[in-house]
Amino acid sequence: MKLIFLALLMSCSTFADFVYMQETEAGKTIQWSGPEGTKTLSESGKDWAIYPDITPDGTEFIFVEGPGNEDLHLTYMNKKTNSSYRFHSPRKGMVLHPKFSRNGKMIFYSAPGENGKNTIYFFNREEEVLRQGNNLVDYSLEKAKAIDPTEEGYFPRPSSDGNFVVYQRNGNGKKEIVLFDRIENEKTVLAEGMSPSLSFDERMIAFTSKKNGNWDIYTIDRATKVVTQMTNDPKDEMAPTFMPDNTLVFASNKTGHYRLYNQKWEKITNHGDEDLELYSPNFAGDTNYTQKDRAPYMGNPRSSFGTVIHNGKLYMCGGHQGAEHTYPAESFSNQFVVYDLATNKWSELAPRPSFAHGYQIAAHGNYIYAFGGFAYSAEHKPKWKSLDVIDRYSISENKWETIGKLNLPRSSNVAVTIENKVYLVGGWNGTPKFDNDADGFFHDTVEIFDFESEKVTIAPYKIPTPVRRALTGVNYQNKILLVGGLGQGATHFELIQKVTSIDPVTGETTELPPLPFATFAPAAEILGDELYVFGGMFKTGEMAYEYVAHIYALDIKKGEWRHTGRYLKETKGFSQVFSLSENTLGILGGHRYFEGFDSPVTTFETFTKK
Repeated sequence: MKLIFLALLMSCSTFADFVYMQETEAGKTIQWSGPEGTKTLSESGKDWAIYPDITPDGTEFIFVEGPGNEDLHLTYMNKKTNSSYRFHSPRKGMVLHPKFSRNGKMIFYSAPGENGKNTIYFFNREEEVLRQGNNLVDYSLEKAKAIDPTEEGYFPRPSSDGNFVVYQRNGNGKKEIVLFDRIENEKTVLAEGMSPSLSFDERMIAFTSKKNGNWDIYTIDRATKVVTQMTNDPKDEMAPTFMPDNTLVFASNKTGHYRLYNQKWEKITNHGDEDLELYSPNFAGDTNYTQKDRAPYMGNPRSSFGTVIHNGKLYMCGGHQGAEHTYPAESFSNQFVVYDLATNKWSELAPRPSFAHGYQIAAHGNYIYAFGGFAYSAEHKPKWKSLDVIDRYSISENKWETIGKLNLPRSSNVAVTIENKVYLVGGWNGTPKFDNDADGFFHDTVEIFDFESEKVTIAPYKIPTPVRRALTGVNYQNKILLVGGLGQGATHFELIQKVTSIDPVTGETTELPPLPFATFAPAAEILGDELYVFGGMFKTGEMAYEYVAHIYALDIKKGEWRHTGRYLKETKGFSQVFSLSENTLGILGGHRYFEGFDSPVTTFETFTKK
C-alpha cells in the first residue's frame, strides 16, 4: 500500500498524531494526520476502509478494509518497518472496530461468530505472524480467542494490556455499554448507548446515546460511576474518543456533514464545505519518546528488590518471589546480580547474607550497601519481620559483610543518595508486636547513613503526615521527593496522592502538585526538570484496585501534570526505575496481575526523551 499526500494538509502542532475515516463519493479511506501533514493510509477506490486505530507511539496502524460489508478484513501497517499485513476472520462478513491494547501487544475486533452475529475477539499480532510464518502477507485468524461467543458485541476498547475491555452489547432491543473484567470474569452494564471509548488514563468512558430524539456524548467515571452529559446539540454527535489530556473529540453533523470537533466545539481538521464525511478519530500519545527492551534480568521473577547504577553497571539485589501477599520462606530472595550497560548482559554475584525484599541499595567507591529489608521469621505470627542490618558488598572482592545496624528495623522505605549520604525515609517496622499483628509500626523518622564514616544517625526532623510505606523517593536538586505510598495500617489500603519535597538538612517540606491519582508502589525518576511516574496501583471502587501501566510527567517548574499517552509493557507496581543517561530511564521488573497470573515479571525496558 502506498502512502499518498492529500492536497489538503493540516498542521499537527496542536494535536497528537491521529487517524480518522473519510468518506466521499469515491469511497471510504483512512487518513493519518502526523508531523508531515495528512496522508491517506488506504488506497482502495470504492472499497471500504473504515475504523482506524493508532498505537501510542504513532508508528502502527490497524483498520478495516475490503470490497464491501460482506467481505472485510483487518489491515495492519507499521511505518517503522515499512510493512503491512492482512488478517482474515474465518467467516466473511462485517469485521469491524479494531483496537490496539495501549501497550500495542493485542488487537481486539468485532467479527461474525458461530451464530452469525458479531462478537468480540482478540489476538496477539506478533504471535500470530510468528505462528503462521514471517514471509506471509495474509494471515488467518482461525485461532483468535473469543471473549464471549454467545453475545453480540461491537466497538471493543481494551485497557493498556487487555485486562479489561469496554464494548457495546446489543440484545433485547437495547444497546448497552459493558465493562468486562477479564481477570475476575465479571461484566458490568454501565449505561445504555453505543460506540464507547476509553480515556488514556483509563478512568473515563465516553459513549453516544440517543435521548430526546438526537445523539449526544456522555462520559462515565469508572471509579464513581457518575454519568455526565458532554454535548447537547440538536444534531447528532457520534464516535467519541479522547486525546491524551482527556479532551473529548467526536464527529458531529451540525453543519450538514460530519466533521471532527473537540469538546470546545473547535474543528480539529480544516475541511470546509466539501461533500465528504469525517468519522471515527483515534489518537496516539506523545511521540517525543522512544521505548525499547533490554535483556530481562536473570534468575527467578521477583519484585520489591533494590537497584543502583554505579560505574556503568546496574546492580540488583534481593526481592520477593511468587504471588502477592504470600510470604513463605522461599519467597524471600538473596540473589545479587549485575547488568553491564555496554554489553547488555547479566551476571551473578555473591548473594547478600540476608534473604529479604522491600529495601534499597546504594553505591559508593568500591562498595554496594544494602539497608534492612523485610524477611521471613518463624518466631513471629505472621511469619515475617523487618531487618535492621546494614550489609556491605566489596566489588573488587565479590564478598559481603555486615558492618552495622540501623537504629530501628526498617523496610518498604526509600533510600535517596544526596552527595555523600543516604537518606532512609518512611517505611515501617513490620515485625509483629503480638500474634496476628499485621499493621506494624510506620516510621516518621529519617535515618542518615554517611558513606565516609559508615555510621547511621537520626535526622533532627520527621517526615510530614501521613506516614507511609511502599512509596518512591528521588533526588531532585538535592531535595528528597517522596511520591505516593501506602498509608498506615495493613488491613486496608490508604493510597496516597501526595508528592512531598524535603530539604535533607533542615527538614523543611513543600507539597508539590499531587499525583493525578492516589497510588502506591509506583516507580519514579527525574529527567531534566520533569518527574516521571511509571505504573503503580489505582483504586476503581470501594475495595477494587488494579495495577496500571501509565507514564505520567510532572513539569516541576510549571507545576503541571500530564499523561504522556505512553505505557509500560505491563500493568504493574513495585518496579525500579533509574537513570541510564541524561535523557534515558530504565524500568526494571515489577509485579502484575494478568489473565489469571499473579506474579513478578523480568521485563527491562527503557524510556528515552528525544
